[in-house]
Amino acid sequence: MSLYLPAPLRSLVSARKLTALSAIALLGISAPFANAGKASSHRHPRLHALAHAFANVALPGVGLLPDEEEDVPTDGQKYELKLAHPYTGEMINVVYRIGDTYIPEALDQLNHFLCDSHNQQVTPIDPRTFDVLHTMLAKLNKPDGVIDILSGYRSKETNDALRASGTTNAAEHSQHIEAKAIDLRVAGVSAKLLRDAALSLEAGGVGYYPRSQFVHVDVGPTRQWTYTASHAHRRHSRRSKRS
Repeated sequence: MSLYLPAPLRSLVSARKLTALSAIALLGISAPFANAGKASSHRHPRLHALAHAFANVALPGVGLLPDEEEDVPTDGQKYELKLAHPYTGEMINVVYRIGDTYIPEALDQLNHFLCDSHNQQVTPIDPRTFDVLHTMLAKLNKPDGVIDILSGYRSKETNDALRASGTTNAAEHSQHIEAKAIDLRVAGVSAKLLRDAALSLEAGGVGYYPRSQFVHVDVGPTRQWTYTASHAHRRHSRRSKRS
C-alpha cells in the first residue's frame, strides 16, 4: 500500500514504484488538509457560523493507492460520486474510494470523464479533488446529488486559448492545468450555498461566480474570490496568482 503522490511526482514513476517514494511524498502531499486543520483554530467568525449550517462531516484523511488491484478493500466506507456533463448528457457514477484506499480503475474512469473537453487530453486528476466534491455533497445532505461539470482538466494550450478569447476568467497559472480544479453546479443548490459548503472545508481555492451560477473548487493554495462579468472582486485568505 502506498501514499497518493500528486501529479508532478506521479509522472516520474510507475504505479508499481509508488511505495519507494512514500516517505518522500509524506513530506508534502497532505498540505492542503494539514493547513485546513491548522486554520480551524483561527477560523473567521463567518466560517465558524457556516460550519453550523451544514451536516457535521469532515474531509477524509490522506488516501492510499494500492500496489496491486487485489489490494483494494471490500469493506469500509464507500465514497461515491455522480458526475454529469450537462451539455452532452454524459454521466458517470463510481465508487472511487473505500475506506482509506482509492480505487485505481475508478480513478481512471474519472480522469477520462474530466479530460480536456477541447482536445480530449487525459491526465490524472488529484484524487483529493474528489474528496472535496464528495464532502461538499455530504455537508449539503445531498450524498446522492449529481454534480454538473463545467470544467475539469485543461491543457495549457486550452487554457491559453480561453485567456486569449477574453470570454472567461481563466488564470494564467490555473489549477485546472495542474489537474486539481473543478468548475461545477448542483441542480437545486444555489451557487452561493455551494460556495459556503466549499469554504467550510478550508481545503483549497474557492471561486464564486454569481452571474453564471457556478463554483470553482480546487486543492491548491487556500484562497477565495468572487467574480462577475463586469469586474472581479477577489478576497484572498492567502496571496496567490493561481486559480
